[in-house]
Amino acid sequence: MIRLGGVLLAALATPAGMTSTSEQQITAGETTRVFTAGDVAKLKFLEGRWSGNAPDGSVFYEEYDFPDAITLRSRRFPDASFARSTDGSTVTLRDGKLISTWGKFTWEAASVEDGEVTFRPLEAPSSFSWRRVSADAVEVTQNWTDEKGAAQRYALTLSRVR
Repeated sequence: MIRLGGVLLAALATPAGMTSTSEQQITAGETTRVFTAGDVAKLKFLEGRWSGNAPDGSVFYEEYDFPDAITLRSRRFPDASFARSTDGSTVTLRDGKLISTWGKFTWEAASVEDGEVTFRPLEAPSSFSWRRVSADAVEVTQNWTDEKGAAQRYALTLSRVR
């Protein structure tokens, strides 16, 4: 099962000469979005502690923080004490791409807007997104195709822990 949410973001410095988060890079006839450290800042809505209900009904806890201006860190915890994390993942800005890695799976950001980010699979069975619903709620959505070729979708809500 693919974990929803809980992705650790680490972005490197913006390449020289790139100033706009909406710049396009043309490579081999394709238009590709070039992401920057400014796009990482759009993910501030994830900062804090959250809880959610997994598909099996169990409660999980996650914490997102920014150890520096270009890094968002996410860690998963088994309980509300947030004492010892059990899992984590990364998203790193490399060559204008935001690459998410969790275990053996990798994704690439398809879009980053204020309050929303969407990742498409590179070496993963699904896509996923985070979307701010309110200051205290984030929707995490996973999309995949099942073994019969039918589109599948699962969404859950993270609730802010105060």
